[in-house]
Amino acid sequence: MKYLPVFLMILIVLSGLGITFLNNSPNYSYSLDKNDLRHFLESQYIPSIGLLRAATTTYPDNITIYISNDNVLAARALAVLGSPLASKVLTILNNNFSGGWNGKIDILLGRDIPDNFYSSYNELVKEDDGYRIVWEKLNTSIIITDWYNYADLLVYHALDRLLWGSRPEAEKSFLNLTKMWDGYGFRDKPTSETGVYAVYKCALFIYLYRALEAAGSNVIYRYRDIYEKCLEIIAKAQDAIKGGIHTDYRIVNGRIIIQGDMNTETTSMVVLALYSNYPVVIGSHAKSSQRLVPGYVYSFGYNILAWTLSFVVFGAVTRFLRKLM
Repeated sequence: MKYLPVFLMILIVLSGLGITFLNNSPNYSYSLDKNDLRHFLESQYIPSIGLLRAATTTYPDNITIYISNDNVLAARALAVLGSPLASKVLTILNNNFSGGWNGKIDILLGRDIPDNFYSSYNELVKEDDGYRIVWEKLNTSIIITDWYNYADLLVYHALDRLLWGSRPEAEKSFLNLTKMWDGYGFRDKPTSETGVYAVYKCALFIYLYRALEAAGSNVIYRYRDIYEKCLEIIAKAQDAIKGGIHTDYRIVNGRIIIQGDMNTETTSMVVLALYSNYPVVIGSHAKSSQRLVPGYVYSFGYNILAWTLSFVVFGAVTRFLRKLM
């Protein structure tokens, strides 16, 4: 037992250097039910129109069908989930709405978007069978000059830069996005004004994270905690009965309180971010030949360095204590 004080002193020194011998990282077990996600999206489908409505109970979104963003994203999400409704929705979009693109969320599906971000407006296409069919379009006369204050626009900008092959620019936007993280969500301009966090912005973070990983970025691994927290929030936001993703949440006494209706847009973004190959395809455009090692090797190398340093310090402290004794 005479060496116990020596051993404890060594542990204290090593702890001060930020080196630990035991991995006490939590086991993340947040998961979503993919079948429930599919069933929810399919339940939003209106057969008489061939498209999905926006929400379940919140008026007027429960009687509104958005061409974009909702159905453009939902068609691909349904395809990812293996639903036969995907081809039906795509057929309507292509035949009646030229695909339904709006120049903003297009980037999530690997399509180039304008260099500027513009304000949006909703164009009422028609009313049919008790539903309003609306197409969100860009108002190119109003440029959003402070786009960098919006978490979603930072993600769209980063993805567009990846599509054009510029990983450094994408990483810059990614880092700016992480600065908005407050431990609970992305406190961008809208959240700062309302106190309400948007679940879909967590999905977009995961989307960009995966795209940058495919591009060969090592920057992202320092922010794995945000990735895991976003997964936790999304899992909490999945409705236990209907399977859709609720739109919003607040923080009350440090607890995440899910609120808002389930909707097609948020659920579709979650599906695309977690289960589709779109992030990988976009990121591959900026794949750098200068990356020397993949991420898991990068992490392994860091651990080897930490352990090597621990043994060096251990030996030095041991020799010092022996001299004292």
